[in-house]
Amino acid sequence: MSIASRNVVPEDMRTSIIRIYSYRDKNPQGTFYNPYYGEEIVFENLTRLLLLMEDLMDEMGSPQASIRARRFDKIPKKLERASIAKQLLLSPNQEAIATFKVKVLFRQGASWQGKVRWTDEGKEVSFRSALELVKLMDSALPQPEPCAQAAQSEAVGAG
Repeated sequence: MSIASRNVVPEDMRTSIIRIYSYRDKNPQGTFYNPYYGEEIVFENLTRLLLLMEDLMDEMGSPQASIRARRFDKIPKKLERASIAKQLLLSPNQEAIATFKVKVLFRQGASWQGKVRWTDEGKEVSFRSALELVKLMDSALPQPEPCAQAAQSEAVGAG
């Protein structure tokens, strides 16, 4: 068996769909879907979303991580999707405020590199790290109004 034929992941399983339904205090809530799992999984915060994505890539073995994740203890980590209640906390007719298609191409330097497509606007950008992915998604989501106190501080500092 050649090396090229091992761990071949179908192209459609390399792309995940992230739907954001709520974005309060920079906290995304929504659903994560990948054909490998075959169901939408609810996430209530950014940490859960990132761990879901990492678990998916670990389970599929694609893209392969360039380094092994370090842990404080020797106990194997439980998969994130196994610990999530299947009920959707959203109303059935609620529309997503943003939808992203994320394709992680590489896992180098303990992070991710790939492409994210903001489907609502038809824009696609490459990202060089998981943090850059988060920042790109944040730039597409509704931003909070600056509070009056912060605006006053800026006005005093400028004067």
